[in-house]
Amino acid sequence: MAASERGVFSDHVFFLLDLPAPNKKSVTQIIRDYGGEVSSMPSKMVTHVVVRPDDLSSNSFKVQAILKKNPAMQAVLETWVQDKTRGARKVAPKPKAPPPPPTPAFVPPEDDTMSMISVRTTSSVASSASALAQVVPAKPVPVPTVTMVLPTSGPNTGDFRLALFGVHFRPGPGFKLKIGSVTATEYEFHSSSSVIVNVPPCTVPPGTVPIHATNDNGRHYGFPMEFRFYDAGAGQLSQSVEQKIAILRGQLTNVRRAISNIQQTEIDLRTQLAQLTDLKLLEELEPEEVPPEQAVAATEKPAPLRHEEFEREIRIFISSPFRDMKEEREKIVKLVIPKVRKLCMSLDVAVSYVDLRWGVTGAQSEQATMLLMCLREVAKSNVFVGLYGERYGWAISNEGDTSNNDLLSRSFDLAAREFPWINEYRDRSVTELEMRMLLGHKYDGSNKPAWFYLRDPYFIEEVPKEQRHLFVSEGPTASRKLSTLKTDVHKAGHPVKDYLRADQMAEFMFEDLKQYVAKKYPEGMSLSDEEREDLRHKLTSRNLTRVYLPNESNFLELDKFVSSEKELPMVIVGGGGSGKSALMANWVMRHKEHHPEDVIALHYVGCSPASTNYAFLLGRLMRLISEQLGAAVDLPSDQSKTPLAFVTWLSNLSVVNVNNRRIIVVIDGLNKLDERDNAQELLWFPQTFPRFMSVIVTTAPIQRIAHTLKKRNCPTMDLALLEEAERKSFVRMYLNQRAKKLSDQQEFMIASAEQTANPRFLQTLLDDIAVFGEHEALEKRIKQCLAAKNTSKLYELLLNRLESDYDPAKKGIVKLFMALIGASRRGLDLENEVSVLLEQSGITPDEWSPLFVVIEELFISMRGILSFANEDIAKAARSVFLWDKTIRNQFHLKIANFFSGIQGFTERKLEELPYQLEMAEEWPKLVALLCDATLFDKLFTPTTKFDLFHWVRLCEGNVPGFDICAPFLDKVSRSIFPPDLIPADFCYKVGRCFDEMSKIKGAEVMYQKAIELYYATSMPLEVAKVKRYLAQLYHMTSRSDKAEAMLKDLTEIYEKEKGPDDIEIATTLNSLGSLYVDLCQGPSAHPVLERALRICEAQVGPDHNITADIAYTLGALYHYERDLLPKNLEKSEEFLKRALNIKEKTFGYYHPDVAWVLNKLGCVYMEQDQYNDAEECFTMALEIREISLGPKHASVAQSLENVLTLFALQERYTTAEDCGRRALDILSETFGENSFQVSSILLRVGALMFVMEKKPQGTQDLTRAIAIRTALFGPDHPHTKEAKLTLEELVAPPKPEPPSIREQPKAPPPPPPPPPRAFVAPPPPPPTPGGAPGGIPPPPPPPPPPPPPPSSGKPPPKTKVTAAVALEKTESVSLEDAIQKQTGLHHVTEANDRSSASRNAAAMAGLKTRRMVEVKGKAKAPRSTLAQFLQANKATTQFTQQPVLDVKPTMDKKS
Repeated sequence: MAASERGVFSDHVFFLLDLPAPNKKSVTQIIRDYGGEVSSMPSKMVTHVVVRPDDLSSNSFKVQAILKKNPAMQAVLETWVQDKTRGARKVAPKPKAPPPPPTPAFVPPEDDTMSMISVRTTSSVASSASALAQVVPAKPVPVPTVTMVLPTSGPNTGDFRLALFGVHFRPGPGFKLKIGSVTATEYEFHSSSSVIVNVPPCTVPPGTVPIHATNDNGRHYGFPMEFRFYDAGAGQLSQSVEQKIAILRGQLTNVRRAISNIQQTEIDLRTQLAQLTDLKLLEELEPEEVPPEQAVAATEKPAPLRHEEFEREIRIFISSPFRDMKEEREKIVKLVIPKVRKLCMSLDVAVSYVDLRWGVTGAQSEQATMLLMCLREVAKSNVFVGLYGERYGWAISNEGDTSNNDLLSRSFDLAAREFPWINEYRDRSVTELEMRMLLGHKYDGSNKPAWFYLRDPYFIEEVPKEQRHLFVSEGPTASRKLSTLKTDVHKAGHPVKDYLRADQMAEFMFEDLKQYVAKKYPEGMSLSDEEREDLRHKLTSRNLTRVYLPNESNFLELDKFVSSEKELPMVIVGGGGSGKSALMANWVMRHKEHHPEDVIALHYVGCSPASTNYAFLLGRLMRLISEQLGAAVDLPSDQSKTPLAFVTWLSNLSVVNVNNRRIIVVIDGLNKLDERDNAQELLWFPQTFPRFMSVIVTTAPIQRIAHTLKKRNCPTMDLALLEEAERKSFVRMYLNQRAKKLSDQQEFMIASAEQTANPRFLQTLLDDIAVFGEHEALEKRIKQCLAAKNTSKLYELLLNRLESDYDPAKKGIVKLFMALIGASRRGLDLENEVSVLLEQSGITPDEWSPLFVVIEELFISMRGILSFANEDIAKAARSVFLWDKTIRNQFHLKIANFFSGIQGFTERKLEELPYQLEMAEEWPKLVALLCDATLFDKLFTPTTKFDLFHWVRLCEGNVPGFDICAPFLDKVSRSIFPPDLIPADFCYKVGRCFDEMSKIKGAEVMYQKAIELYYATSMPLEVAKVKRYLAQLYHMTSRSDKAEAMLKDLTEIYEKEKGPDDIEIATTLNSLGSLYVDLCQGPSAHPVLERALRICEAQVGPDHNITADIAYTLGALYHYERDLLPKNLEKSEEFLKRALNIKEKTFGYYHPDVAWVLNKLGCVYMEQDQYNDAEECFTMALEIREISLGPKHASVAQSLENVLTLFALQERYTTAEDCGRRALDILSETFGENSFQVSSILLRVGALMFVMEKKPQGTQDLTRAIAIRTALFGPDHPHTKEAKLTLEELVAPPKPEPPSIREQPKAPPPPPPPPPRAFVAPPPPPPTPGGAPGGIPPPPPPPPPPPPPPSSGKPPPKTKVTAAVALEKTESVSLEDAIQKQTGLHHVTEANDRSSASRNAAAMAGLKTRRMVEVKGKAKAPRSTLAQFLQANKATTQFTQQPVLDVKPTMDKKS
C-alpha cells in the first residue's frame, strides 16, 4: 500500500499526556482518521507524546521521565498534529470492534457446557462451536485487552508458559493470542480476565514484541502490551529455569491441594456412610486395577511441598498416658515449651505443641473419633516426644475395666479407614499406636526427630499409697505389651533417657530440643533484618487465618472499595478485640487468590518492635511495593527524612507502575503506633493517594486518630460484634486447631454468654481453657471465666492463675513483673530495665524467662520498650497488683531510684524519672531534679515542654515557697552555666521557658542577661531575636510605648542586616501589628500586617506556620473592626479559617495552637449568632487542651469560660454552671484559693446563680469574691468596689417585672449604642513585699480615674482603669505577680471576649429591660437578662480586658 493510501500517521503511535478531555477526544479522532494509533500508556512502542504547552515549556518531571525511558520518543504539541494533517488525505476508517457486552463477567460460548473453572479449548469444542455458528446468528464479539503478562520476558526459543490478565477473554475457537509473530497454543481459561497459554517451540530474534489477543480469529486485535524475547544462549538460561521451576512448583502445589481435598472428601463420605450402615466400605469399594509401573510410582510418595514460612516452625506432639503423667505434662507446657520458645525467638522460629490432655469429649467418644484425631495430629507434627511410666494406657483388654472395649473397637474401625495399618495393633493402647506410627514411619514426609523419656519404676516409692493405683500397670498383659514396646523403642535408634522425677525429665527434654534447634537452624541460616521483619508479618497473618468465620458483608464492602479507585483511604473502626486484624488478614488472603495480578503490601503495627515506628512503616511499604513492581528504591538512612521520601516516591509511582497494576496497602492497628514524635497526629500519613492505589487502615476508636481521619472525610466501616451462632462456630473451629473439643453443652454455655460477643474476650477464654489440665474441672473453669463481665475482669482471673502456676515458691515473680510494667509511664526495656529491677529483688532471668514467654502476647514492644498490648490488660494488671496507693508508691519509687542511678540524662531517664517522682509524691526530689540546668534545658523542647510546665506547677503547689525562677536567677547572677551550653543561649532558652510559663519577672531578667551576653560576643542578629521577645513581653505587660519603639527598631535592624524582604521582618511586623490591634489602632495595623503577609508568602509560602500566625492577627484585627464594615466579620472568619487549616496541617488536630485559633473563631461565630458553629469550635478547643495540656491546665479553665458564655447566651444555664464550677476548681488548684482569677470566675458564676434563682448560692459566691479582692487590693480598690456593687444590685429588692416574652406586644427599643472602644487594661493585684529579684519598675502614674457613680437601677458606667493607675493604687503588688495572676500561660491562650467578670456581673445586675435582636434582617425572640447582657456586650468586651490574652508571639527557628 502506498504511503498516501496509508495516511500520514500510519507508522505513528501516540500517547496523550494530561490533555484536557475535549482536546484529548478531538486529537484522538484526528490521529485515527489519518492512520495512527493512540496508546493508553507510555510504552516503548510509542513514537510521539502529545503534551500541553506549559508542560513542554517547563520541561515537567513527567515529560522528562517518559522521554528518559525511550529517548527515541518525540514530544509534540496539539498544533503539530493539526499541522501535519493539513492537506493530507484521510484513510478509510477501520472496521470498529463491536461493543462489549453489558457485564464483564465470564460467559462461556453457547455450545460449551462448562462446569469447571479451568477450561482447555480442544478440537471437539471448536467443531461444535463452528457447527453452532451456522445455526445461531453471530453476536457482537468484544475485543480482548491484555493488561498484564507474567512473566514479562521469555527465551527466544519458545516452549514456556505465560499467564495473561485483562478483560473480555472469551474461550472458544476464535480466541487467539499472538506474541510478535508467534501464535500461542493450549489456552487454559480461569475467568474472563485471566488465561494461561503455551508459547510453542520457535526461533525468533531477541527483542521487544507486541502481545495482543483476539476473539474473532484475528480480525480484530486488542491494544498490545510489551513482551521481551531474550537470547536463550546468552547467559539467560538460569532465568528460564527459575521460571519453569516456579511454574512447576505452583502446579504441584495446586495438585497436592486438590488431592488433599479429594482425600478429605472421601474420608468424610466414608465416615457418614459408616455411621448409617454396618457394611465394610473397603469391601464395597474395590480399587481399580492399576498398571504395575503406575503402582510402583504411586508407592514412591514425594516429600510434601511446604511454604517458606512454615519451614521455620517446630510443632511438637506429646504422647503419653494421661492419668500417671499429669505432672510431666505440666512441666512440659509451663517450663520446657516457654524456654524453647524463647530460644527460638532469636532465630525467628515459631514453636507450637499438641497436648491432648482433655482433647476427647464425651460426644467424640460416642462418635469414636478419638483415635483418628490423635493419629492425624501425629502426622501433622514435625517433632515427637514420648513419655512412659508403668501404666500402659487405654486399650481393648479383658483385664480390669472392660466397659470401654466397644467404644475402642468402633474407634479402631473408623481410624483404620484412613490408617489401615492399625488393624495389626487392635489390642494395643492408643499411646502405643501413636508411638508405632512414628517407629514404623506410617506417615508422609521425611523422618521426624523423636525423643523418649521413660520413668524409673522406683518412682512409685515416692507416691502416696492412696494414689499408687494410678501409677501401676493395669495387669500382666498390659505390663507385657509395655515391656515389648519399650524394647522396640530402644531398638529404633531414637534417643531414650530414663528419669526419676518430672523436673529431671523437663531438663533432659529442654537440652535435647536445644541441641536440635541449634543443629537445624545454625547461625549461618539466620535471616536478614528485612527477612526477619517480613517473616513476623507472615506468621501474624497465618495465625489470624487459621480460624476465621468470614463476614461476607464486610468482605463485600472491602471489595467495593478497592474497585472504586478512591483517593481517600478507607478506615475500619472497632473496639479492642473486635476482629479488625483477623478481617484484614483473611480478606487479603482471599483477594490474593482471586486477583494474583494485584500488588499487596500488608503491615501489622505491633507485630515487631520496629513495626510501631511510622518512619519504618513507610520505608517497609516502599520496599514491598517496589519489589513487586520490579523497581529499585533507595530508602534514606535518616528515618526522619522517610516521610518526605515517601511523598516523593508516591508522586513518581505512576511512572514505575508501567502496567498500571492495582496496588493495595493495608495498615492494621494505627492506634498501636508509638506515641513519640506525635505519630498519632498522622502528619506523616498522606491525605490522598493515587487512584490506582487503595489504602485501608484499621484503628480502635482512639480520639485523636478517629477524629483526624474523620476530618479528612475518609470512608469508614464499623465492625459489629459476633452473633451467638458465630460464637459457637468459632469455639469449635478455634479449639479444633488446638486439638481440643468441648461438649455441646459447654459450647452453648460459652456462646450464649453476652460478653463473648467481643472476639477478644472469646479468644482469651478459649486460650485459657486450652491449657487447662484437668478435664474433670473444665466446666467449672469455664463458669469462672464467664463470671467476668468484661475482658479486663477476665484478664484479672488469668493473672491470678499465673501467680499460682509460675510462682510456686511465692517469690512474687508475676507480681513484680506485671507491677513494674504497670507502674511505668510508657513501658520498660526488657533486658536493660526489667531484668535489672527484678535482679535487685532477687529474681534471676532463669526464673522470669519462662513466665515472659507464656505472657509475651500480653505485651507490645515499641522500639524495644515493653508495654501492655491493650488497655484491658493494663487495667487488669493495675487492679490486681497495684490496687493500693502504698503499693503503687513503692513501685514508683523503685523505678525512680533505678533511673536516678543512670549517669547523665538519657531519653529514657527524661521520660520516666520525673514522672515516677510525681507519682510517688516525692516533691523535694522532684524540685531538686527540676532545678538541674541540664535537665531543664533538655526538657524545654516542643514535644516535652508541656510536661516540664506540668511538673513545675505541681512543685509550686506542693512545696511551700518554691519558685522555679529563684534557683536559675541565682545561677545566672553568679555566672554558673551548664558546661555543654553557651551562656547566652542558655539564658535565652530559660527566658523563653519562663515567658511561656508567665514568669514575667524571671523572663525579663533572663532576656536582658541574654542580650548582654550576645552583645559581648558581637552577635547582633541574636540580640535582635531576644529583643523581639522582650518587646512582646512589654506588650503583654501594658508597656506599649516601649514595645512599639523596640519593634520598630528591630525592623530597621533586620532591613539593614538581611534586606527588606527577610522572614524575620515579617515575624517582627506581625508582633507590631498585634500590638496595634490591642491598642485599637486599626489604621496603623493594616499596612504593617499586610506587608508581613506579603513577605511571608513570598519567602516561606502560603502554608507556613508564620503565615498562619499573621493570618490569625489579621483575623483578630477584622474582628475588632466588625462594626466599621458589614463584611469585616466575614473577612475575620476567612483569615481565621486559613490560619486554622495551616495549623492543623502543620501540627495536627490536637495541638494547643489549633485550640488557640478555634477559640477566636468561636468568638467570631458568636458575633454572627452562629451558636452551633461557635459551640463546635469551643468544645473542640476544650477537648484539645484537655488532651495536650491536661484536664487541670489553666488554659482549660479559659476554654470553659468561653463555653460558659456561649451556653448562657443560649439560656442553657445548668450546663453553663457546670462549666463555671469546673473552671473554678481548676483555677483554685492552679493559682490558689485566694487568687484574682478565682474571684473573677466567682463573680461570673455568682451572677449566673441569681439568674437561675439560686440566690443563697449566688450570695455566697459573690461574698467570697469580695473577700478575696479585699485581701488582695484593699476595700477601696475599684475591683473590690465593683464586686460589692454587683452584690448590692443583685440582692436589692426586685423592680416590677415587665410582661413576659409571650405577653409583650412588641420588643422595647434597643439600648443606646455603646461608647467608643478604648484600650483598658485591668489593674494587677497588689505586690507582696520583698519580691524576688528581677522585678520591673512601674511606669510613672497618670492621674487617677474618677470614682464609680453610686448604685442605681441603671447599669453603672464602665470604669476605665489603666495598668499605670493600678500600679499607683496598689504599690504593694509587683507587676510580675499581677500579670501572672491575670494571665496563666499566655502563649497558648486566646482573647477571651468575655473574661471581664466584674463588668459582666455589674451590667448583668443593672440591665432590666429586654430587647429584640436583629440578625441578617430576621428578628429573634428576646432573651433573658443574662442573655441580653452577653449579647449586648459581645461588641464591647474584647478590648476592655487584659491584652495579653490576645497575644501569641511567634516562635523562632531555634526554639
